[in-house]
Amino acid sequence: MARADLHTAFFGGRGFTLYHASGAHGSRPLTPHFHDEYLICAQLAGQEECHVAGRLFSFEPGDVVLMNPQQVHTGNARGSSDVDYISLYVDRRLALGLVEDVAGPRCAPEFTSVRVTGRVELVAAIQALHDLVRSDSAPGRTLDVEAALQHVMNQAFTEFSNLREPLRRSTNRIAHRKIARVVDYIRSLDPRIDPTTLSLDELASVAELSKYHFLRQFAQVVGMTPGAYLRTLRLCHAARELRSSRRSILEIALGAGFADHPSFSRAFARHMGMTPSQYQALGPL
Repeated sequence: MARADLHTAFFGGRGFTLYHASGAHGSRPLTPHFHDEYLICAQLAGQEECHVAGRLFSFEPGDVVLMNPQQVHTGNARGSSDVDYISLYVDRRLALGLVEDVAGPRCAPEFTSVRVTGRVELVAAIQALHDLVRSDSAPGRTLDVEAALQHVMNQAFTEFSNLREPLRRSTNRIAHRKIARVVDYIRSLDPRIDPTTLSLDELASVAELSKYHFLRQFAQVVGMTPGAYLRTLRLCHAARELRSSRRSILEIALGAGFADHPSFSRAFARHMGMTPSQYQALGPL
């Protein structure tokens, strides 16, 4: 939901990334995209709109926005100029650890609400985590940050996910059975695969639909084209590599199917809001 003319700051830690944005809107809305992490976002000021799971949501001060990994969403220019929000991106492995602590070994939880209101304690916990991470000189910083992060996660997942009730419907559930089958197929592929090597005929065959109906249904149900979905998956994989491996940015770019460093950097900056080197500097996941 960030725009290029926002005043932004990024902070990273083990298993998470924090992003604070404030300032005037840009003139163009963000195109559909997704991230490989859970998103827990506190709207501190201003109003903003975006599409999530095919629905238009309006976010007001005090709201908390919750999104699952690979949940397609957009940003929209229709909003106020005083927008201010903190986004917490949580690695899936942390969520799995929380699951084992609370409910024993099973699948990772998924959020069942996109927008929650009136949760002053959760907003305050997100702000406290941000303030703690921003303060480099805080004594006992690592342990305090871990405790503050767990506090946010416990509140968000315990109250607004299917952590305790696995049968509750995820907001990321794809109701169209045939399109859901294709999404599962795409996710099972090597994330470094070049999207141009997959044909529409192949994907339409998996869906058991004609090419025309497949393209229309996929875009309508998922929120982006199959090609865009594959390209975004590659960028998600590259982002993980940047913070979990010792490979150079060029090696990661080439491994993700990009021709060179500059083309990768441009695509990555559009996706993440920062350059690959800036993201890598946040530290290991």
